[in-house]
Amino acid sequence: MFRLNFKAGIVTASKNSAENYYMIGLADDKYDYKNYLLFQRPIKLGRYEDADSPHNGLYAKCRRRMFNGCKAVKITSELIVFEVQDSVITVDIRGVKIPKRFMQYYKEIFGDLLSIEG
Repeated sequence: MFRLNFKAGIVTASKNSAENYYMIGLADDKYDYKNYLLFQRPIKLGRYEDADSPHNGLYAKCRRRMFNGCKAVKITSELIVFEVQDSVITVDIRGVKIPKRFMQYYKEIFGDLLSIEG
């Protein structure tokens, strides 16, 4: 099982309507990062696109590793815990400025997989 724990130095959230995706990112440093985590999900699927198809679902990348099959995501005032495939990634978010749109896009990306505590 792959496990990663790191302290976030920066948190980002964006919506790219032209490219059709929401994205959130967390990294230990803005410029010289060693640990990072990115999640993307399409904003809207086309009429004939299958929501369960891997290329239409949740895209996750962590330290040059790509993941499929996000099982659960939990956010508290101090931590974000991602369970992806056979991996657990814990990000300490204490003291990090969280953009307002982060929670909105976070909910769009993770939907029912998300639990918010505190």
